[in-house]
Amino acid sequence: MEHIKKHVKKHHIISALAAGGIALAAINFSGPPLFESLESFVLFAEEEIRLEQGVQVSSGDLGSNGKIDIEKDVIVNGNLFADRVIIDKNTIINGNASFNKLKLHKDSQILGIQTKPVQLPIANFSEVPDFQVGTQDFRFEGRNNTLTAGSYKDIILEKNSRLELSGGIYNLHKLELKDSSTLIFNASTTLNIQFKLRGKDRVSILPGLNLKPDDLKINYLGIRPKKEKEEREDDDDEINSEMDDKEKKDHKVGKIGRPAVFGKNSFLNFKLLAPKASVHIGKESMIRGQILARKIKIGKEGILSLKFYFSIPSKPEDLVEVEGIKLFINVVEVNFIDSATFEDALRVAELINAKILGFGSVTNLYAFEIPARIVQELEAAIAKVEALNDTKIEDVSKSIPFIPEIVP
Repeated sequence: MEHIKKHVKKHHIISALAAGGIALAAINFSGPPLFESLESFVLFAEEEIRLEQGVQVSSGDLGSNGKIDIEKDVIVNGNLFADRVIIDKNTIINGNASFNKLKLHKDSQILGIQTKPVQLPIANFSEVPDFQVGTQDFRFEGRNNTLTAGSYKDIILEKNSRLELSGGIYNLHKLELKDSSTLIFNASTTLNIQFKLRGKDRVSILPGLNLKPDDLKINYLGIRPKKEKEEREDDDDEINSEMDDKEKKDHKVGKIGRPAVFGKNSFLNFKLLAPKASVHIGKESMIRGQILARKIKIGKEGILSLKFYFSIPSKPEDLVEVEGIKLFINVVEVNFIDSATFEDALRVAELINAKILGFGSVTNLYAFEIPARIVQELEAAIAKVEALNDTKIEDVSKSIPFIPEIVP
């Protein structure tokens, strides 16, 4: 009992956004944008945001000059701003919503103020700056690779490889990350990408020590230069399946960009600007930072965070009582020393077959979701981490919510 009690951590967040009620704005017109800055948005789309089942937005607002479409079992700890908002069942918006049209399932809730109508546009995008790519290709294998700033053509990270960026401005024709590859930025970095941005499954884009996600800025066009010979990409069929007939035609003539796609179980840290392209993130991925794009789709069970709060998405069935104390049956917390990095956390995740759920904004505390349904399985995972005797790990514990009740 005492072992459990001493690990109680007050890290779960209660949003102050929810105030209830509905307000009617005076006018709805096309003119100056409602927001001059996009700093408060974790996602902003010109046309559409789609959150698939089970997505959690830990912090940051969602905005679209068109539509926000939210599937069932989603939790949003932030505000919504869009022309049209569609919300499926069993979803909670822990914030305000401003819209012109709303379709809200009877089993879902908007806990804050609803404002109708809303001024359009919500916000405007900045353009991707002009840049020139180089002619040299690099294909990286293994774990000990470094690339300095400059203009290159195609950069490919092979399966299980690791590349460190020294910082500065990189102008690229293509950036492709194969399965389980890792890209690390060790200083403030800008990636200008002309034609293709693609990450396969389980890729990681990580900040180096003492850096924030938005220290990596990715400017993405997705458009092949007119004079460049058209060559088939290995994922063309998949990319085409992501576009409707009109989008295929618009892409062919360079009106819109090639979608930027990341596969499942990815861990992404960046500020991504893609005003002419859509961005698709695979299921069970974690994104810290911002995505600003023409369209955005976040796959099932994804976790998004603009700010760097510690936040554990929870379901009623995951909360159990042991010796009179409520805890999450499927969550292990690991407190690392200050000099530990995301890669250290990823190694722990691999050891206990877990995915990273959350992380501290001040302390180096991580939460890992494991496939445990009984206390013995939870304790076995903790024992595995403790057996590492890793000097970068200060403490391993069960996860006990500060809030005694969770919303079903």
